[in-house]
Amino acid sequence: MNDTKSELALQSTSEVDGDGEEVVTAHSFLVAQADLEREAAEVLPGKFDECTYDKGYIRQPLYACLTCTHPPLKYCQGASSSDSTEPAGMCYSCSIECHAGHEVIELFTKRQFRCDCGTKRLLLPAEQGACCRLKSARTMLATLENANNVYNHNFWGMYCSCDKFYVPENETGVMVQCYVCNDWYHDSCIGQLPSEDEYDDYVCRECVSKHPVLRYIDSTMLRYGRVEEGRVSRIEPATSTKILDTPNENNTDEPVSKRARPSMCRLRRDTSVIDSQQPFDMFLADGWKSHVCTCIDCMREIEANRLVFLVEEDEIVEPEDDETLGESLYESAMKQLRNMDRTRAIDAASAYHSLSSSLKEYLRPFAASGKIVKSQDIQAFFEQQRSGH
Repeated sequence: MNDTKSELALQSTSEVDGDGEEVVTAHSFLVAQADLEREAAEVLPGKFDECTYDKGYIRQPLYACLTCTHPPLKYCQGASSSDSTEPAGMCYSCSIECHAGHEVIELFTKRQFRCDCGTKRLLLPAEQGACCRLKSARTMLATLENANNVYNHNFWGMYCSCDKFYVPENETGVMVQCYVCNDWYHDSCIGQLPSEDEYDDYVCRECVSKHPVLRYIDSTMLRYGRVEEGRVSRIEPATSTKILDTPNENNTDEPVSKRARPSMCRLRRDTSVIDSQQPFDMFLADGWKSHVCTCIDCMREIEANRLVFLVEEDEIVEPEDDETLGESLYESAMKQLRNMDRTRAIDAASAYHSLSSSLKEYLRPFAASGKIVKSQDIQAFFEQQRSGH
């Protein structure tokens, strides 16, 4: 998290004592704390008290930790790493609860992925317990791997066909995400693009080449980006065939696994529609999924290549909204206190009153003498509390 705002707030109201040391007043500290809380609410809008591991392989926002994993030499930034590890990804909650203070990078949304935190691929340092803090009782996970997860260069912070490390403040153009592989591409690396209102989803040429079934989408909602010398040089609308005069079997709310599958492909019998040798990108307008062929042959390829999201709902599992968003730490604590049962609430209030009284008594000599309270003084107070003195 960026603490710039808080630092500015502290600097603007700080003073200097007789020894030349910078002093922060209580008011300055409270102002900075309020700024931190507002910034946290913007950056971390969802709850982070539950790992998504038990939800299985889902489409979700992902993160990678470059403190706990180390890239191979070709992806090293700065000093080279001699102890490279396997890549790993984690959910939103684990990125905060388990990897706070680490070098965490955002991977954005990826599908069919299960959180790796606490598994063999992503163990915390031994001094932190080695296991995911949100699944601390499940130590057996440390011997397991998520066999169905798919990894690429994104997990080392690299994106696009140019394979460059993503630094948001250094980006000057637009980046477009491939709907199939979820990698992101610079507009300058793609080449010519349609106008923004002409497409909703993009499929990169690598995915079109890797998954031939993508070529059998026949729709006026599709535009081809013809690739010449590594970049899209022209945009061509798809030429719909007469086969599309037949109602599409996808126009139904019934799950694809339960639909009757036609035996005749809607596009393969007209091989002149697509030149299979020429690479191209695909730009698809809203509603294009209703034009994906679900004949027996196409569905066999779709299922074999884990592309069922082309014909079914593809929802993103987002972190649950935090109902305390916008509240101060004090307000959140008071709300929790009101929600406790009476016995626990009384115990908590008693402990708070005892701590508050002890702190006031400890600080009384400072107030009487005008002596400045330093961080080591507060640390000494809590050391006394822990030792029971």
